[in-house]
Amino acid sequence: MPTLGVLYVLQSIELNAMQMAGAVMFRMLPRGNEEQAAHQGRDRAGTGQRQPSRPSSPDHSSLSASKRHSRNLKSRSRSPYQMAAEVTRGGASAVVDVSIDGKPASMGYDHEFLFVVRGHHKQADAIATKAYVRVPLTLVLNASFVLDSDGGSLLVRLLSPPVQANGSEISGPFSFFKKEKSPPKCMEPLSQQAYDALTPTQQSERLHEQLEGPCSGLRLVKIEARVVAAKDGADVEAKTQRWVDLVMSRAYRHVKPYKRVKVLINPAGGPGKGRQLFESRARPILEAAGCKLDVTITTHRMHGLEIARDLKVQDYDAVGIVSGDGLLHEMLNGFATRPDASQALTLPLAPIPAGSGNAMSINLLGAQQGFSLALACLNIIKGRPMKLDLLSITQPASAFPPGVPVPGRPLTGSLGKRGARAKREATLNGSLSQSGRGSKDVAALIDAPSKPFVQYYSFLSQAIGILADLDLGTEHLRALGDTRFAIGYATSVIRNAKCEVDVDIKLGTRGTKNRAEMRQRVVDFYQASSSPVIDQNGTAEPESQASASASASQGLVHGDVTEPLTSDSNPPPPFDMSDPSWPHSLLSQPSSARQIGTALEGSHGDEESSRSGWVRIQEPIASLYGGKLPYVSRDMMQFPFALPNDGTIDVAMILHAGGRVAKVPENGYAENGQIVYQKAMTYLKVEAIRVTPKRKEGDKKLKMGGLISIDGEKVPYAPFQVEIAQGLQYSALSLYGRFCVPVVEPPATA
Repeated sequence: MPTLGVLYVLQSIELNAMQMAGAVMFRMLPRGNEEQAAHQGRDRAGTGQRQPSRPSSPDHSSLSASKRHSRNLKSRSRSPYQMAAEVTRGGASAVVDVSIDGKPASMGYDHEFLFVVRGHHKQADAIATKAYVRVPLTLVLNASFVLDSDGGSLLVRLLSPPVQANGSEISGPFSFFKKEKSPPKCMEPLSQQAYDALTPTQQSERLHEQLEGPCSGLRLVKIEARVVAAKDGADVEAKTQRWVDLVMSRAYRHVKPYKRVKVLINPAGGPGKGRQLFESRARPILEAAGCKLDVTITTHRMHGLEIARDLKVQDYDAVGIVSGDGLLHEMLNGFATRPDASQALTLPLAPIPAGSGNAMSINLLGAQQGFSLALACLNIIKGRPMKLDLLSITQPASAFPPGVPVPGRPLTGSLGKRGARAKREATLNGSLSQSGRGSKDVAALIDAPSKPFVQYYSFLSQAIGILADLDLGTEHLRALGDTRFAIGYATSVIRNAKCEVDVDIKLGTRGTKNRAEMRQRVVDFYQASSSPVIDQNGTAEPESQASASASASQGLVHGDVTEPLTSDSNPPPPFDMSDPSWPHSLLSQPSSARQIGTALEGSHGDEESSRSGWVRIQEPIASLYGGKLPYVSRDMMQFPFALPNDGTIDVAMILHAGGRVAKVPENGYAENGQIVYQKAMTYLKVEAIRVTPKRKEGDKKLKMGGLISIDGEKVPYAPFQVEIAQGLQYSALSLYGRFCVPVVEPPATA
């Protein structure tokens, strides 16, 4: 007896339905042939003609091409909500009888799953648990029906986990679990009433459990079944098309199908396989979902910034970034420096991990699935926009002499359309000859700062000391992926160098040093269910958005890095970093510096001072790390209490006291976020921070002359100040409506 086959190759294969009537066709290809098959699937056999990104249909004599085209256009012109309403009025059944491999079967759906069952059945609820194919509707990419003379072909494209064979069982290789075993709790069927009673947060958590558990390791699968014309003369086309429409409406609930996606590929990111990974494993999934792709391969540093500045954002629904975090940094700086920055930043971004760290992807998809290309593509297809804070960075203009690239600006010799136009105008006006610099550096003249500071933007991290050294000091180890970070950290701990800087902070009204309070904010955020997940926004009241035409280079609430911190130019008062909710710290040991600081503050208290103005950290540190995303790499959750847009910067500092041993994370603490509870670690939420190095760039005592990392990119070793960019938030697509991070509990003991 023939059994079902499985296609486990990420591609779109054109099927000849007339030759395979009564069968589901799958084809097994070796792993080594996946890329070749992907290219063959996009080219029509024997012609080399490009295959459309949306599903093609076999030609049948009884159905003219014009009729099929008209019906497809009509179907695609309707929104999922319109389709759902029409199908409901039409009374479509949740089960459709089909023929698979010449044997009777039923394909059905409920409020959560799509399933396939042997034999013909009428009631979906009664057979869902007997299915040998059952996946969440979120994994359904596309469904279509093509009519022919004796019925039609029902085509479903979906993402499926690796299947488990059941030995001699005829139940086939599609089963997720053996029959004698109970399904995982997250896959247990829920009634419509029980499922609707779940809050949006609970529904997203259930989906997360499914995608990290029984539905992990996703691959593209294509199923074709035959629908035979009914003997009683029933309208097979109308019934099946209604079934398809309702499946699509449920699969794309609250999400726009057939997205227009701008794809940027960094071929040099990480191990340097971005282009290959996209073509062989990502493009087929996006095309299977009917996405319209516009692909650009970056050719030089800051190319992403140039593209972002000139991109017609109204022409796209999302931007897919095939790279690590560097290209995302360029895109955000390009959007944020446009005249219509606020509007440009509403275009959602979605990473396809192809770099070393892939921090954004890990935070959106989880540490376990953060490197999954299939899940990253599903996030582009089914994800919804989530707003995140963008950080504004200022550094002295004097740190950027001619020849030193300015973050957020095109490189010399690669100025983009606006820069090239400015260069031509400057030449025509004779400004080059009058500048006193002749023709030494045209780009430097055009980009010369008109203010005493340079402003650019960050979304991920700001580091100096150990964390900057392990990032920038391991560039030569990029081929090792994120393993290089562990090597860099070990090297820095052995050096045991002090980070000689002045650190000034401002808690403001949202900041805190109380980790128990931070944790409760995360709990409250995750439990919020009064509104859809895409509308939740941390603990802060939403900032008023600037007008779409407002320039992003304005609105520094806490001043720039060149301004004095106090009115009398004296150092700010000392700040006591001791956390009242966590006494197990090196700070609990008396120190002369802290005692002096307490005496200077008098009766007002350091935290009260920090809310109204700047205060200074007194303790010597080995490293400072600021950020907005919980995970900075797959094996390091440095900011477990970071929220998408709560209006604060999370700051972690490693105290120099305690020596090398105190700087080594305890077993598992880095991965699970409990690293913030180590004795040598301090953790704050602030509204602004300024870091001023005490040594000049190039000092022989500094590693590589001094390293400061902003989003993993090297910037001049000079003072820098960070605050939340006012009126600017960017959007990232998310399947879950929040960071894919657990709530971190404090350790049982110190």
